[in-house]
Order: sequence, then C-alpha cells, then structure tokens
Amino acid sequence: MRLQWSRAELAALLRRWAAFLAVVAAVLGSFISTLIGWPALPLFWAMQADTPLALSFAALLGHALPGLLLAWGLREALLPVRWIPFERALPLQRVDIWRADLGVLALALLPWALLNLISFAAWRAANPFWMQGLWLQALLGFAISLLFSAGGALALMQHRRRPGAPARRAPAALRISRRQAVSTWTALLWLPLWRGPARPVLHGLLAALLGLLLCLAAAWRFPDQAAWALAFSTLLSSGFCARLQAQARQCFAPLQVASAMLPLSPQAWSLRLYALALLPALLAWVSWAALLALGPWSLGPRATPAFFIAAAAAPALALWRPETLSPEARAGRWLLSWGIWVALASEVIV
Repeated sequence: MRLQWSRAELAALLRRWAAFLAVVAAVLGSFISTLIGWPALPLFWAMQADTPLALSFAALLGHALPGLLLAWGLREALLPVRWIPFERALPLQRVDIWRADLGVLALALLPWALLNLISFAAWRAANPFWMQGLWLQALLGFAISLLFSAGGALALMQHRRRPGAPARRAPAALRISRRQAVSTWTALLWLPLWRGPARPVLHGLLAALLGLLLCLAAAWRFPDQAAWALAFSTLLSSGFCARLQAQARQCFAPLQVASAMLPLSPQAWSLRLYALALLPALLAWVSWAALLALGPWSLGPRATPAFFIAAAAAPALALWRPETLSPEARAGRWLLSWGIWVALASEVIV
C-alpha cells in the first residue's frame, strides 16, 4: 500500500514538472550535451590510480550527496509523518519496514540513477583515451555511491520515526519570567524553531546556509568556473526558499489555529511566514555581494546590477501568495523567475 501511494505521489510530481523541465531542456539546447557528462565525472576521477584513497572516498561521498538530497526532498512522499503513528500500531516486523523503505527509495533514486547511466553512455560513446580501463571501476564506484545515498536516506527515515524527546521543564519561577520576557511573535514564530514543531524549518535554514557556503567556496577556489557556481547557487536559493515556505505552512499550521483567539491581524501569520521563507535569499544576497566585491573578477556593468535586482525580486515573486494558485501555476511561476535569474547570473562574471 505504501509503495503504491508513493508511486502515485511521485508520478503526480513528475507530471507537474515534466512540461517545465522540457522547456528548460529546450532553452539550454546545445548545453545539454555538455551538462549530461557531468554526473559521471567524479566517479572516473575517484577511480583513477593516482587519486589518493581519501580523495576517492570524498569524491564518492560527494557523488552520493545529490541522491541523498533527492530522497530528503521527497521524504514526505516516501514516509509521510501522519503515517508513522499508524505504522507503529500495526503488527509489522522490522524486515517488513526495511523492505518497504527500500522499495520507496528505489523509486526516489531512480531518476538520479538513470541520469548517471545516461552520462556513462555519453562518455562511452565519446570513448576518450584518458578513460580507458576505468569503465568497470567507475561502475563499481557508482554502485558504492548509490549504497551511500540509500544508507543515508534509510538513516533519515529512521530519524523521522524516532519519537520526540520530552522537553526538560524549567523551574516555575524561571518559566514565568521567560513567559513575561518574550513577545507574542517570539513565542509563536521563533521559539518553535528551536524546541517546538518547527524544527524542520530550522534544519532547512541550516541546510540552505551550508549549500550556499559550498557554492561560494567553489567560486573562490575555482575562479574560472565562478559563473557556474553562481548560477547553481541561485537554484539552491530558490529551491530552499520554496521548500521552507511549504515546511513553514505545514509546521506552523497548529500554532495558527491555536492563536486564532489572540488579537492578531489576519494577514500577520502569512506575511511573517513569507518573510521567514525568504531568509535564504537574503543570506545569499549579502554573501554574493561580499564575494563579487572581494573576488578577482571583472563584472558585467549591466548584468551585475540586474542580477542583484533579480536576486531580491525573483524569490519574492515566486513565493507570493501561493494559496491563490494551483500547483502547476506555482511551479511555472517559480521556474520562470529562476530562469530569468540564472540567465543574469551567467553574465555577471566576464
């Protein structure tokens, strides 16, 4: 039953994004032939004889990271939170649970596996001389990478099943002083990020910060490829903003219902959750400004100001009032905003 439900959810997600992915492929055009070879490159590099063992292991872990992120992003389709109490109540053995987890993970990792196999086929057709004798080793590395991705995703599922630990109770006098010291919105919005139902939102913010730092480090370490790192960071920023908005609406829904009797504006919740979802874009804006000001690059005189204007406008427009649009319209709006933004990002560094 769980496998059928997950398959239906993933198929609906694919139908929702298929048309827009086709548009992106048509826009990229000839760049597709270049990009398609990237997924398999870390495997060939990791399996070369002159690559140190530690670097090979790090390359395999890095190659496994997109599969793990894919499983993490689809976790609600693979193991919904509302199903966990019912799963505990059923007389299921551990082997049944592991079998179901592996089944839905195979569905989730299938696009990543197919992309890598297509990349392998493209390199096999080109057959460059420096890859001679590395095909079987690279396929072994791909199998190890998939095992790392599946193992990490299984650990995430077990973490989702773990019951929350009860919060430690502070002394009564201290609780009263804290209650008097914090404001209404601090108690409703910020404290749940640390010790309440909105911890997934905090985890998403930390993940967005980590992804942004990795992109900035890649741009600084490889200045010749800085435009690619900048463009990829726009995808991370837009993706994390959209994901945080969905998580915030879900995690704060019980608090919105509970605060209905408080003297709060009807639009107060939606505006604050909207601002919370835009935090990754704000962090990215400040980080890009510092990076481009300190880096050894020549900047496009027209593209750079337009990029920073788009960096403020694109995420804000993509997330504005999602309840008024269908999922397909929201996906199209997000993709259009990001497409304009990434086109400007590719022209900033000249």
